Amino acid sequence: MKSKKGSVPLEDWIGYRFSLISARLGNFVAPMYASRHDLTMPAWRSLAVIARYQPLTATQLATLTSSDAFKVARAIELLVRRGLIRRDVDKNDRRRASLSLTAAGRRVYRDVEKFVVRVEKELTAALDVNELAMLRRNLDKLDQQLEVGIKPRGWEAFVRD
Repeated sequence: MKSKKGSVPLEDWIGYRFSLISARLGNFVAPMYASRHDLTMPAWRSLAVIARYQPLTATQLATLTSSDAFKVARAIELLVRRGLIRRDVDKNDRRRASLSLTAAGRRVYRDVEKFVVRVEKELTAALDVNELAMLRRNLDKLDQQLEVGIKPRGWEAFVRD
């Protein structure tokens, strides 16, 4: 398939490539945690973020997963119902609750983490140590540029130019 003259081929768009790799990796990993632990992708992502940053609020979880509040609320309800996370209501502000893993949640997290680490090790075997370190640095740079250099300007600035 040819691209239009002067246009950038879709395959050269960094966001498109990130999206494809993420989707392919997610589609490979998801059947494991779905079949072994009956988790959805948003629930697994939420569980992993809670494991890393606990305790945290639902708002913090939404920010850290780049998800909307509705999707996070559904994931939280599933994880609470399954006994994988605990929701502790703030005594001073009943609207606020902190989320943390239960013992069962830690077991599930460790099981899936072990699998994900093996898959990532196999995936990154295509890179040598220096290439992997450079990839991580470059991902950090791109993330920083998006958060500090692009998003604050708003999408409208890019339409006007």
